[in-house]
Amino acid sequence: MRGRAKAIAAVLAGRGAAPAGVAVSPVIEAWRGRVLAWGALELERGRAFLMLPVAMGGGILLYFAAPEEPSLVAPLVLLAGLVVLAFRLRRRYGAFLVATGLAAVAAGFAAATVKTRVMAHPVLAAESGLLRIEAWVEGVEKREGGDRLTLRVIGVSPALDRAPQRIRVTSRTRTTVSAGQAVTLSARLRPPADPAAPGQYDFGRDAYFQGLGASGFVVGPVTPGATGADAIAPWPVRLRAAHESLRGAISERIRAAIPGTSGAIADALVTGRRDGIPEGINEAMRAAGTYHILSISGFHMALVAALVFALVRGGLALVPALALTRHVKAWAALAALAVATAYLVISGAEVATQRSWIMIAVVLVGVALDRGALTLRTLALAALAVLAIAPESLLGPSFQMSFAATLALVAGYVTLRPWAERNSGDPAGIGRSLLLVTNGIIGLAASSFLASLATTPYAAFHFNTVHLYGVAGNLLGAPIIEFVVMPLEILALLLWPFGWDRPVWALAGLGIDLFVKTGEWVASWPGGRIIVPSLHPAGLLMFSAGFIVVALLSTPLRWLGLPAVALGLALAPAGQRPLILIDGEGATVAARAPDGRLRVVSARGNRFAVQRWLTAEADGRSAADESLQQGVRCDPLGCAMPLAGGGRIAVPRHPDAVADDCREARIVVTRQPVPAGCPATIVDLRAIAWTGAVRIHGGESGLGVEAARPEGADRPWFRPRPAGEALRLIRPPAGATQPAPAPQAPAEPQDDDPEPAQ
Repeated sequence: MRGRAKAIAAVLAGRGAAPAGVAVSPVIEAWRGRVLAWGALELERGRAFLMLPVAMGGGILLYFAAPEEPSLVAPLVLLAGLVVLAFRLRRRYGAFLVATGLAAVAAGFAAATVKTRVMAHPVLAAESGLLRIEAWVEGVEKREGGDRLTLRVIGVSPALDRAPQRIRVTSRTRTTVSAGQAVTLSARLRPPADPAAPGQYDFGRDAYFQGLGASGFVVGPVTPGATGADAIAPWPVRLRAAHESLRGAISERIRAAIPGTSGAIADALVTGRRDGIPEGINEAMRAAGTYHILSISGFHMALVAALVFALVRGGLALVPALALTRHVKAWAALAALAVATAYLVISGAEVATQRSWIMIAVVLVGVALDRGALTLRTLALAALAVLAIAPESLLGPSFQMSFAATLALVAGYVTLRPWAERNSGDPAGIGRSLLLVTNGIIGLAASSFLASLATTPYAAFHFNTVHLYGVAGNLLGAPIIEFVVMPLEILALLLWPFGWDRPVWALAGLGIDLFVKTGEWVASWPGGRIIVPSLHPAGLLMFSAGFIVVALLSTPLRWLGLPAVALGLALAPAGQRPLILIDGEGATVAARAPDGRLRVVSARGNRFAVQRWLTAEADGRSAADESLQQGVRCDPLGCAMPLAGGGRIAVPRHPDAVADDCREARIVVTRQPVPAGCPATIVDLRAIAWTGAVRIHGGESGLGVEAARPEGADRPWFRPRPAGEALRLIRPPAGATQPAPAPQAPAEPQDDDPEPAQ
């Protein structure tokens, strides 16, 4: 060990020594010495700093787990106090580390609290009728079935109590509007959607942090606004409009040069817009494990920066007067940083792109200063920056999968590369072989394997799928994008101002065609996609803790993370399957039939919610499958079916059917008035306005409820609840003495897009 590590070990050994007169086994003493030495070496190597983002993430999780919105002042005061305490304890190493870790936890909690207050805005309370809306257009997304508009509202008629400031509406026809323009339209609005089930993706929370207070559908044409052509939009609208206009111009240029699916993929690789890619192609790329290539992240950012760096440095090297007298390497690094920053802006700056840009920026600054920077410390800095700017991203799949993959890759690189280089002198030795692992085709395969291994639990948690052919798909598809498509796209962008870009785009399109065919071929291999049931959040949290310990530590202490990984995998199964599922609108009801499979009992249903329920149970049926109605009897008065565990469930839609269903059914799910003395258990759908989507579990002690919006919980992104006292969801049969269980807190929330981005 180095001198500093020995000093730390000596201090730790002195504090951990056994009291005088107490006999200690030599074996225990020897192992204690080893552990202290390993711990000192970890501290000497700066591993404590790498734990700061972990502690900050813990504080963010504590914030989102709170049942009510915390005070703004309390977390800031606590953070300030802990920072002062850490400063005062800076000469006492152990106490300083503890105080700094607690300060990082407080910083995460405070960052999330402040971000929520900054994003505060009205959220529509209930579905509206037809409204006349005047608004500024902030963004336009062109889709196969029409356009999706993001609008900043100027006025709404008739007036609403909680009129949203920003909304997102979908037009089923093409519009001619552009960003920055004032428009008038008619639309029906609804609040941001609740989770399809407790613990699933929270669309309302995601919409809140995007500043969206409602969504809806346009009815009729979208016309120029009454504010007039000379009206000046607010500066946030102008800024967003300028950004969207730039991205839109690039998209139009690309799609005009490369028609069809290939043009949509080429556009996604440059601007990050994936709206024009057919869902069948998306599914094929997911099955082949190459869908992540469409998400602009480290793969693209590093490639763009490396190409620009090589071109600039190579070009300057051709000028001897500069190459011999100036630090052209630093110039090339700064040029690459400028282009990477432009790429960040053009691509829309998603979480994965932010992380990649921060890491690339640190690396390029290090190159300019002649210092190596591809380290775990760089990744920690990127994580701290992203968590401070967008703490809500911690709960989403993009953050989790992006950082998990990068952590695995960087940890593998810093672990294997130095050893391989020291032992690469023997041409036939294992060191030379390991050096090849970090270079060339073997390196690509190893990188793909590590990234797939690290991200699989998160993909299973968020998307209930595991793709087995990711390594093969990336080995075949990634080089096409890396060595053919992206260099051509960069060249085309550079040639655009000179009018010579179209032939280059056409060549890039040929490369994308090959990439798509390769992905479809890999996706056609049998057994590549496995649907898994929902995983318990506690299992993912435990797995993450173990994975972080294994990846961040460098001594044998890292293997202490393996039991946590194993425990996380053991805790992963979600447990008991629900007896009844109800969506957040109370319009879709599913129940478990005697054969153990779900059936849809409501006459009309939300297919998206049903599909999410089926996927969560690893049920391969689609929401349109006819078997979902097997055994269900429906008429104009309602629906009924046999229920697992005996008895029947009835969902009456008309008051005249409630009395008959009370006599014949074991459970009645309705929003209609129920006669006194009803012998069935009543599930009152009117209470869904307070609880959101629910899972109802059947047991010997009665029905247990798991609610997306638990009783007593109130957060800013929750759909506003009705005034007055909350209605009771479960009412036991007349004459029953035991009270129905109160709604339970849901599982740890995950991350308004109907399908989270991978």
